[in-house]
Amino acid sequence: MALSNFGVRTLVTAVGAPLILYLSWRGGVLFLVFIEIITLLGLREFYALAERKLAQPSLLLGRIGCIALGIILYYTERQYAGLSVAILIVLLVSAELFRNNGSALLNTATALLGVGYVGGLLNFLLLIRELPKHRGLEYTIGGTWVVMLFVVIWVCDTAAYLFGSRFGKHTLFQRVSPKKTVEGAVAGLIFAMATAWICHLTFVQGLRLMDTLIIGLICGTIGQISDLAESRFKRDAGVKDSSSLIPGHGGVLDRFDSELLVAPITYVYLVLFLPS
Repeated sequence: MALSNFGVRTLVTAVGAPLILYLSWRGGVLFLVFIEIITLLGLREFYALAERKLAQPSLLLGRIGCIALGIILYYTERQYAGLSVAILIVLLVSAELFRNNGSALLNTATALLGVGYVGGLLNFLLLIRELPKHRGLEYTIGGTWVVMLFVVIWVCDTAAYLFGSRFGKHTLFQRVSPKKTVEGAVAGLIFAMATAWICHLTFVQGLRLMDTLIIGLICGTIGQISDLAESRFKRDAGVKDSSSLIPGHGGVLDRFDSELLVAPITYVYLVLFLPS
């Protein structure tokens, strides 16, 4: 990374990271709005990647589906999520009767995948934040969980990059991301676990040490897999970044790629093993 680009990246992080952590801690409608904004931006980036492969998904219906899913999950947790997806499928399939843009099969499949991959997975951050409310726990506890997720993922990404750049000798996944190394991945995992432990000692509430370490393990392993998965989509589309929206960082999908798979797996773990 060029020095000037590193400076821009650092400046954007210094401004954006505290805002993200504050919204996560605060929760409520503000966090819902934040999740919906990044979901809509990420959806547009995903559809732009699909368009490079000649798909023409309906951005309007995709956006409606993501917004509806977020609102439903915020106010009802999970009860009507399946219904909203079913309605979206009906609308997308019906809409293709009146569109004449390429392959109806490809358009519908891409539109649904975009809503599921971006909207569905990112909204698990919202579910994690709201989980204490549905379990009769102190609402602020959820804020500590989401803050920990972001912090651990950021530290993991930074450690993987720095150690990989300095000490990396063995490519992690040449076909997908030739610059990522095994040494960087191991460093990312170690720092993820260490950061989760520090978070437990300082501010995380409502979790046992074992829980925070397991979440650290999820961030350090699944987070890097999630990063590679998004890189695979970009490489298939022939682009380096999902967009240039965030200076020094690329697009929304580039910035929140690790959270896409980490959030649902962490949510499932919390639902199954959350201390009573």
